[in-house]
Amino acid sequence: MGTAPRRGRVALTGATGFIGAPLTTALDAAGWELRVLARREPPLLRTTRIVEVIIGDLSDEKALRQLVDGVDAVVHLAGLVKARSTPEFFRVNAEGTERLVRAAAALPSPPRFLLVSSLAAREPQLSGYCASKRGAEEALRREAGTMRWMIVRPPAVYGPGDLELLPFFRNIQRGLAPRPLGGLHRVSMLYVSDLVEFLVKSLEESALLEACWEIDDGAPDGYSWTDLATTAAAALGVKARRVVLPRAVVDLVARRNEAAMRRGAPARMLSRGKVRELFHADWVAHTRPPAGATAWRPRWSLARGFEETIEWYRFFGNLK
Repeated sequence: MGTAPRRGRVALTGATGFIGAPLTTALDAAGWELRVLARREPPLLRTTRIVEVIIGDLSDEKALRQLVDGVDAVVHLAGLVKARSTPEFFRVNAEGTERLVRAAAALPSPPRFLLVSSLAAREPQLSGYCASKRGAEEALRREAGTMRWMIVRPPAVYGPGDLELLPFFRNIQRGLAPRPLGGLHRVSMLYVSDLVEFLVKSLEESALLEACWEIDDGAPDGYSWTDLATTAAAALGVKARRVVLPRAVVDLVARRNEAAMRRGAPARMLSRGKVRELFHADWVAHTRPPAGATAWRPRWSLARGFEETIEWYRFFGNLK
């Protein structure tokens, strides 16, 4: 089997994360040379054909200049999904993005810049996380200058390597399907391999540039909580009983988490901001790329994606 022809060099942040790890493999397979930003030499990347690792983070302007120097494209994945406070979200997600954009835009020949944002950016009033992701998008639009750019807002991304949905699958396996009363009306979903394929294809497609796109697995109206629970139960081979959680109960847990974080506990996902996200009525992708603008099409159904995710959990002992 021959190797793909070399296409150029990509600077990548977030390479060791849930999305970044399969993206490094896909970019290499497509013929791109990789330069990645990491806080330390990442041992898991040594098995791939990484050209260069720049040691640093999004607060290190010197490292960011080294990262983008001479590259053809930047894919910015790195960011926080949980933090102790709104300022902490903004320092990384918004201010870190602004520094990276400035470094890239200042080059004599600026690279193409792909920002992986979140559907959460559509509703910045809900939480510090949502506001910081919108802040990152605004920084790109404001600082890009002549640099070509694209923003992609994935919905809930899941698949092998994702541990955020593990509690959901564990509850279903126990025969319980907890649902916040009045929350999670409709949500879009996206299997990680489909997102990775979209990002790789977007590096060579120009019709999607200077725009912000919301992508999903092709379900036009997303999924209800019942859809998710039923599909997960079928994939696990169990029956799950719905358990309704009043918002007051979810709020109480969030307040306790916030109190623990103020005392120095590690960042926790469930905060009052996250509760507002959970109870928001519409997390369905709307501004999808138009037909003909991209060769990308989602290939993974929710059922097949859940089956692959569960298989990965079981392989690593996270599920029985």
